[in-house]
Amino acid sequence: MTLILLYAAVFIAALVAVEAIMRGYFRTSERQRAVNHRLSLLDVSDDHRKTYRDMLKERGIDGSWRQIPMMQRLRQFYAQSGIKFDVRRFTLLAIFGAVSTWLVIRFLVPSILLSVPVFLLTCLLIPALVVWRARAGRMKKFELKLPEALDVANRSLAAGHPLPAAIALVAREMPDPIGTEFGLLSDELTYGVTLDDALINLADRVGVEDLNLLAISLSVQAGTGGNLVEILQNLSKTLRDRTMLKAKVKAISSEGRITAIFMSIYPFLLYAMIKTLSPTYFDPVWDSGYGTFVVSALLAIMAVGNVILYKMVNFEY
Repeated sequence: MTLILLYAAVFIAALVAVEAIMRGYFRTSERQRAVNHRLSLLDVSDDHRKTYRDMLKERGIDGSWRQIPMMQRLRQFYAQSGIKFDVRRFTLLAIFGAVSTWLVIRFLVPSILLSVPVFLLTCLLIPALVVWRARAGRMKKFELKLPEALDVANRSLAAGHPLPAAIALVAREMPDPIGTEFGLLSDELTYGVTLDDALINLADRVGVEDLNLLAISLSVQAGTGGNLVEILQNLSKTLRDRTMLKAKVKAISSEGRITAIFMSIYPFLLYAMIKTLSPTYFDPVWDSGYGTFVVSALLAIMAVGNVILYKMVNFEY
């Protein structure tokens, strides 16, 4: 009986300890999520100008990058992804990714003449795909939170605050990516950049089309006057209606998009399965001397087909 009570006491003590650890962890995580990246940097340093420059530098948009013709679009695309460049992390990922990719390609493609160009093409496509996915996810988060940010600014304006103070309030209260981007906008206004130029910079950094509506609305209101609160309220409603329309179109076309994705990856999955179950099945193709030509032609045809599928299941609205 004493042993059972001892086991029960140990179990209860362990349960309470685990619960306390988990509660503290989730409370800390929730607090960290509530603070955007800009505010976390300002907690470390009170120098706003240095923080502003460091944030532009880690995003790759410091200096006159718009005046570089060859790198303009690439650097803008990278800046819109929100990825922060770290030399050590980038080097380790590049080495590990290159080695893993080469081993997989050599397993699937025995021909050295075909495996080398496929390896080089894959090494170019994978980073581009990672940046593209990060950019798309960040833009989606920004679009979903933009109406809420306009509501926060509206409440500040209705309370009698000027527009820069309303923008600063959005920067303090909203999570990333809204909080950080509006914080950079607030910093630019503080350092003497005009509202029109600051909004253009914001649109360039984010890449969301809805920001063009915000820039035009604020620019017209600054030139002609009007009720800014009412303008932003109507803009917020318009953005919510557009988001609702996009969600409906995405739901209606979901079956077609899943079919297109499956048709795109099915040949590669089938090839990998056959290669795994019967490693010598495709040897006659490579031994014939026409394997490289056949595979290249098939990949080109598949690329054209994937473009057609993409056009069929993605709608402009």
